Amino acid sequence: MRLVSFDVWNTLLDIGVMLRALSDELAKLTGIDNADEGVKAARERIKRMRAETAGDPSRALEESQELLAELLGIDVELVKRAAARAVLKVGDEIVLSGAKEALEGVKKKGLKVTVTGNVMFWPGSYTRLLLERFGLMDYIDKTFFADEVLAYKPMRDMFEKPLRVFNVAPEEAVHIGDTKAEDFEGALRAGMWAVWINPEAEGVRRIHERGFEVPSVEGILEVLGEIEKEKTS
Repeated sequence: MRLVSFDVWNTLLDIGVMLRALSDELAKLTGIDNADEGVKAARERIKRMRAETAGDPSRALEESQELLAELLGIDVELVKRAAARAVLKVGDEIVLSGAKEALEGVKKKGLKVTVTGNVMFWPGSYTRLLLERFGLMDYIDKTFFADEVLAYKPMRDMFEKPLRVFNVAPEEAVHIGDTKAEDFEGALRAGMWAVWINPEAEGVRRIHERGFEVPSVEGILEVLGEIEKEKTS
């Protein structure tokens, strides 16, 4: 194994914290009391579109911003402002338990570490800022965000870009994330190993020829051990 790719939201960072901050800032800017309901509805619709690989990959960010603005009946500029204010507002509670330990553990194994993330409501550069702000970028070699790659998970291009950049074969890489359709199935289709974070899982369990289920992000360390054991046996 040469490369480990991490999803961001609900893998390293808590999406709930960010969405609450976004909703709060939208409410302050617009006076809309139920902004959180609009954010939730827009997110669910975008997630369905991504699972079906619908929409324009080159406008993944803009489409989500415009959809949210339409649902709330506001100008899209207010969505952009609220996202910027949310990034400035959130504290270190946004970092998920075990995230730093998982990144550090993988890095200590001498592997390349990347982030492969979709975008919704705010650009990848904002997410990169959060990773930097809370010390996670110290363990990450390169980030790949949908609005910069012009593709999104589960599209093959999103997973293949890091492989091309580091000249790594699919079977030499593993991707870990919390969304089964986007992260797990997308990585498998790209020929990579895949790890699905399922909080209801009782432990690390193999669920595919090249796939595992883990209860938390730290499970990636045990998975790497299992893969290495298999390759040397």
